[in-house]
Amino acid sequence: MSEELQQSVHQRPRRKGKVRAVLAGCAVLGIGATVTLAAWTDTEWVYGAGNGDGDPISTSTFEVQQNVFDGVGFTDRETAPGGALVFSPTATALTPGDTVTAPMQLQTTATSEAASITLAGAVLNGSEQPLFDTVTYGAYTGVSQADCDAQDFAAGDVLVPEGSALTVGSDPATPIVLAANAADTSDICFVITLPDDAPDTVQGQGIAPAWLFNADSVAPLLP
Repeated sequence: MSEELQQSVHQRPRRKGKVRAVLAGCAVLGIGATVTLAAWTDTEWVYGAGNGDGDPISTSTFEVQQNVFDGVGFTDRETAPGGALVFSPTATALTPGDTVTAPMQLQTTATSEAASITLAGAVLNGSEQPLFDTVTYGAYTGVSQADCDAQDFAAGDVLVPEGSALTVGSDPATPIVLAANAADTSDICFVITLPDDAPDTVQGQGIAPAWLFNADSVAPLLP
């Protein structure tokens, strides 16, 4: 074999070895494989800020107060028997056919939601049952303190019809509605009558009926 042919035969394997080395190098560098590179990072936080003024998300308030014209003004009296209604002077010496009246007011507080209010029928509250069962009553809204003793309630709205038993409450379908934030006050006038046919057996008896106002909040309509 000539010298040139021998050199050609010995050189061929070395070329294949170089190709293998190049391919191996490509694999090491990540050609055709996944490579993890360093990167910048960032984070973003948000929080509930309520109305956009920096105030937190918070609940509303709901509070109805009463005024029975006893010199205290509007206040909370949420446990029985509550505020004392001041009836006409003759209320302590009723005779058949007599009618006595007592004014009061309800309102929402300065930060309260609006209110829908109904009146429940009275409970005994230590009253003597025969007289409690004999007298009748009614209640009107829209009658001021000054007009509550006039016994002419045409300007008011009937909350409970006169002549009702003390245990009768107002119609749930026609509640007292008070606007939010003390923007609305309701005048209420209670009227109690000892009927003309009251029996002799109720002479000398006394009553102190207690009524409960049930108030539900009225949430504002969303825009």
